[in-house]
Amino acid sequence: MKKELYSFILWHNSGFMEKQIISDIKKKFEIFRSFEINWSEKNFARNLSRFYGKKSAIICHKEKELGLGSFKLFLVYDNNPQYSEGKNINIDKCKHEYCQLTGGGNLIDADNNAFDTNEHLLLLFGKGVKDFEAAKVETELCIYNQDLVGCPCWQSLEEALDTVRKIPFTHVKAYKNSYLVHSKNADCARRILNAESRFSVPGIHKYTINIGKQKQPIYIRQIH
Repeated sequence: MKKELYSFILWHNSGFMEKQIISDIKKKFEIFRSFEINWSEKNFARNLSRFYGKKSAIICHKEKELGLGSFKLFLVYDNNPQYSEGKNINIDKCKHEYCQLTGGGNLIDADNNAFDTNEHLLLLFGKGVKDFEAAKVETELCIYNQDLVGCPCWQSLEEALDTVRKIPFTHVKAYKNSYLVHSKNADCARRILNAESRFSVPGIHKYTINIGKQKQPIYIRQIH
């Protein structure tokens, strides 16, 4: 099996074990890129809710646990991925070990399958796994001061649609003076677009997304 790209996140409150965890990651995986990410304090809870797909009441507790400050993200290659029930057990094992090192909570996150890695990279950077793999390896820590894509708004409709097209099994076409997103991963498309204010028409959900100071209707259809 060929090597695959995954991500580890060390949330702010894991800092007291950071050196030990990073050292272990470097021993077990091939570091491809590393980032120190800073979200704005005013949008932190909103970013976290969208990143995890959780409701605000749950996120309030999670925000306190993880910490509001900057966090580290490591993109790594697993050169020998081992799967069980659709999950890479190499990644799962390390995530569990690192969570135990930091007190048994959720201060360390990791994607254990290619789809989740792609979704989280799209949310964080607007770039998917293929975009990153097409770029060169960078060993230096990159400082990244930006909220999730589309927060608080998209710069253009084209930017939003170009990003959502990078979700696997997703297509976009013109529809009712707007656009219809057909996707096997409709919930992911909604999170990527930062879409809100839903109502249903037969087989399709209508949302709005923020483009600059304007609200743009967008339609999303779940396909099978």
